[in-house]
Amino acid sequence: MVIIKGFIAGLLAFGAFAPLSLWWLAPISMAVLLQTLSDASFVKRLAIVFTFGIGFFAPLLSWSNIYVGDLPWIVLFVLESILLLPIALVPFSKQYPGRALLFPFLLILTEALSSRFPFGGFGWGRIGFSQADAPYSFIARWGGTPALTFTASLSALFIYFLFTLKLKHWAFIVATFILLSSLSIFPNSKIIGRKSIVAIQGGVPSLGLHFNARAREVFTMHVKKTKDYLSSAPHPPEIVFWPENSVDLDPFLDPIVNSDLQKLVDKWKIPLIIGAVLNESKGFSNASILWEPKKGATSIYRKEHLTPFGEYIPLRNLAEFISPLASSVADFHPGRTLVLHTSGNAVIAPIICYELLDDSLGRAMSQRSNLLLVQTNSATFGRSPESAQQLGIARTRAIEHQKYIVSVSTTGISAIITPSGHILEKSKFGAIVALESTVGLIDDASFSDRFGSQIETFLAAIPALWIIGFYVLAWTKRKSQSPQKFQKATTVKEIA
Repeated sequence: MVIIKGFIAGLLAFGAFAPLSLWWLAPISMAVLLQTLSDASFVKRLAIVFTFGIGFFAPLLSWSNIYVGDLPWIVLFVLESILLLPIALVPFSKQYPGRALLFPFLLILTEALSSRFPFGGFGWGRIGFSQADAPYSFIARWGGTPALTFTASLSALFIYFLFTLKLKHWAFIVATFILLSSLSIFPNSKIIGRKSIVAIQGGVPSLGLHFNARAREVFTMHVKKTKDYLSSAPHPPEIVFWPENSVDLDPFLDPIVNSDLQKLVDKWKIPLIIGAVLNESKGFSNASILWEPKKGATSIYRKEHLTPFGEYIPLRNLAEFISPLASSVADFHPGRTLVLHTSGNAVIAPIICYELLDDSLGRAMSQRSNLLLVQTNSATFGRSPESAQQLGIARTRAIEHQKYIVSVSTTGISAIITPSGHILEKSKFGAIVALESTVGLIDDASFSDRFGSQIETFLAAIPALWIIGFYVLAWTKRKSQSPQKFQKATTVKEIA
């Protein structure tokens, strides 16, 4: 029965993410998990946490099996569930209810693990990414996504202790909430300027893994939508943004693409940032390029954090055994230099798709820029909730970095997001659309950008030290008692 309750708690956690996006289900799900773990044996706790992970990650990541089959999806959600198991290491019960106070710290520890391991991590299911609409979402600007996860799990603790009537523990949680709430009175970062922008979601001929087989058609669709918008716009924007994979024909090798891009920016005298695949001597790279009137390409950022099993194949022999499609993936080469795009007073940090999950890279980019651009491509995930879930991550990042974010996709959902996580403009799913707005330029580094890494380390270290200390003391106690038992047994035998 408790195993089933763990699975149900996982399903509730999934409900906090798109497509339901009911943020309040996350604290409720964790409260159910806590109640289920109470008084359970170690083996049973392991089983409960694992089934919680299955109930959560299996539906959350179901978009990953749309075109590649079920086996990679199963491997992914099982691995993510295994990485939750440290939660089971802390025993708490009616006799020791206070140990449950370690749960928020344990959750941070498991999310820190999943965000880094293996192959650079995959932190898609971090609870904080579902909390952009929560009343405490502002916490992200102080401690990033880990602090938002921590606050959501504090809410779960409050619910748990409410129903177990442990009044003395309420005081700790309420005091912590009051402390965290006091952070909301501090002023937001100041806007140093504004920029009128347009984001072009130009569409693709068809959804699926082979959408870019007609790369020229994808390019043409983005050119057409841009021209249509600029021809009818009463006030032209100061810069235009295209998504990842909008130019999959290398513009430095394809003279037609190169010419069309230059004619486009020259005619309207507006710079354009594109997402392109470059075929260079060392191999393919996924790039963001600023293309300017009369100048051409003036800055190129090559994606640093590549998508494992999407842009390169780790453990290729094993991967090809799991999915034959892995053999068709050519390894891309990562960039080694953080390059920003500068247009007038705008210093724009390009974050390419999967890089949105990388805390350290995001902090580095945010500290050096005043506007964040997320270039992504949702064509390979069909009409699944993947694009909506990614939008939730982008909203959390906007709060965390205290920057406006322009998130533009080939298809799926594109949006313009404020530093409070609110959406200024948003496309309908799969629409071919131009999103226009005036965004603020903020060059302050948020507290999270400066100290978020140290905050996460501190929060994750607390349960790690407790677990080590608890089991070392338990082992030491057993070891010290063993000789006494042996001596007693020997003495009795001699008397006999």
